[in-house]
Amino acid sequence: MQKKKILIINGSYNGDAGQSALIAQKITSELAKHCEYKTLVLKDSRNMDEWHKLTSWAEGFIFLTGTYWDSWGSPLQSFLEQTTEWETSSRWLGKPAAVIVTMHSVGGKSVLSRLQGVLSTLGLNLPPLSGLVFSLTTHLLQTNKSDHGDDFWDLGEINHLVHNLNVQIELNQKLKPNWSSWKVDRSDVKRTWLSPKDFTLKDIDQTLLQND
Repeated sequence: MQKKKILIINGSYNGDAGQSALIAQKITSELAKHCEYKTLVLKDSRNMDEWHKLTSWAEGFIFLTGTYWDSWGSPLQSFLEQTTEWETSSRWLGKPAAVIVTMHSVGGKSVLSRLQGVLSTLGLNLPPLSGLVFSLTTHLLQTNKSDHGDDFWDLGEINHLVHNLNVQIELNQKLKPNWSSWKVDRSDVKRTWLSPKDFTLKDIDQTLLQND
């Protein structure tokens, strides 16, 4: 079996200086045993040609982000917006993806679920147990050897996440599934669909009067 090619996409606002970067180091130590891997730190990269080459090269992805006001990092949001036309393209379609979210205390599970939904719509494949959230609260519980520590995701779960990602890549390599895709309008995904003639100041005034 050929070596698996995995791209780690760090979408954290803090880039190489945050929790996501530290988790990426743990992941690469695990991946180095059986895989080829590359890392894309979105805070430091604005080059779509580089993004295209890396995503086309990869057979699987691990997305990392912190939690910022109930959402993922702005570098990741910018990446998703700028690559909208890649939806269901060969860069994504059928390739497995895992997600790791960090947070202080709340919000991370919502970020994980919504991001997994976005990735699925882009055409990526989500293997079993391929998403987890690691929080400061969990870190403190496990550092202090709390009896409740097993009720929370911990960094050891990354081994299972990487394993399941690898299993899905192996299945893709063996079976070469023929995924089907819906139609996507790639001609002008950023076009404006409202125009000034759609509303006037008079219309707005009438609305305000109705609500008065």
